[in-house]
Amino acid sequence: MAQQKITFGGVDILRFLAAVMVMVYHYGFWVWAYPDGVSARATGGVPPQPAIGAWVESGWVGVQIFFVISGFVIAFSAERSTPLQFFEARVKRLAPAVWICAPVTAVVLLLVGLSWPTDAVIRLLRTGLFVPYAPWVDSVYWTLGIEIAFYAIVWILLSFGRFHLMEIVAVAIGLVSTLFWCLYYPLGWADLAETRTLDLLLVHHGVFFATGVMLWLMRIKAVTGARLAFCALFLAGGVLQIASSVDVHILKVGRDMPFAPPILIFLIGIALMAWSLRLDLTWSGWRRIGLMTYPLYLLHDVVGAALLGILVRAGLPHLFSMAVVGATMIAASWLVAIEAEPRIRLLLDHTVFRYRLKAA
Repeated sequence: MAQQKITFGGVDILRFLAAVMVMVYHYGFWVWAYPDGVSARATGGVPPQPAIGAWVESGWVGVQIFFVISGFVIAFSAERSTPLQFFEARVKRLAPAVWICAPVTAVVLLLVGLSWPTDAVIRLLRTGLFVPYAPWVDSVYWTLGIEIAFYAIVWILLSFGRFHLMEIVAVAIGLVSTLFWCLYYPLGWADLAETRTLDLLLVHHGVFFATGVMLWLMRIKAVTGARLAFCALFLAGGVLQIASSVDVHILKVGRDMPFAPPILIFLIGIALMAWSLRLDLTWSGWRRIGLMTYPLYLLHDVVGAALLGILVRAGLPHLFSMAVVGATMIAASWLVAIEAEPRIRLLLDHTVFRYRLKAA
């Protein structure tokens, strides 16, 4: 049980910074570079900002960093859990923020004219029930189905008492995903880059979860040559996936985008994560900052973009508006994480998970 007392403040810091990167990318680039996107439509239209966009157009790679962190954190937390404990922990981690943030987003969609009551209700229900296929109230929810797919694999291993096979399973996931990306360009698989089924099978993003599991093994178990080799291989596969994502972005925005910055940001982020795992960052505040990440990710896109559009149309400079909206979204995510989510979890404890109270 000693492992459960270990904290990784550096992971919480990196998780928060990755969420901020994604947010700044949406506000500084995506809202004007991709007019068909939901965040762009939520703004009501804003002028292009190439000077800002040049600095933030690679911020989307924060999502890939999220996936690596998930591989590490889920493997770490699951090792000492029963299947029921793991299931409960995942429900109480994922559901409250969605049930709080999704209705807010649905209301904003109605207010800005991007939805109508029937459509908003359908989107809200699909989002709240974690339906893995669109439509949802916001496109950012595409990552949740992928996360849940990885959770399901871990839960199956726990259920069959085979968690000791986590390393083998992670290697298999990473190898399949890496092979896909190695064949992606030679075989011209561009049409498969955004296939949702491959998302949910972890073919696209399995390299990132596998990297996270390798980092967990090397931090908690032992550093071995094989684990280092697999980690390096999966990072290479991740680089190929990021390159394919750049291609997809180029097609959507109709302009050239650089390959090197997102790849470097990703590799530096993972290097910092690996380094931080050896640091003693036990201040409880880091954990609170990490908890803010999830509601910040869910709230910022549509809700923040709508607010950004109001400020920009009012004549405020785009960069200043970004700062104001960013600070507002961070404050809102703090309230959700510290005040609102615990109340939903308490409600779950007294309803769905009441068996725990009886056992106590």
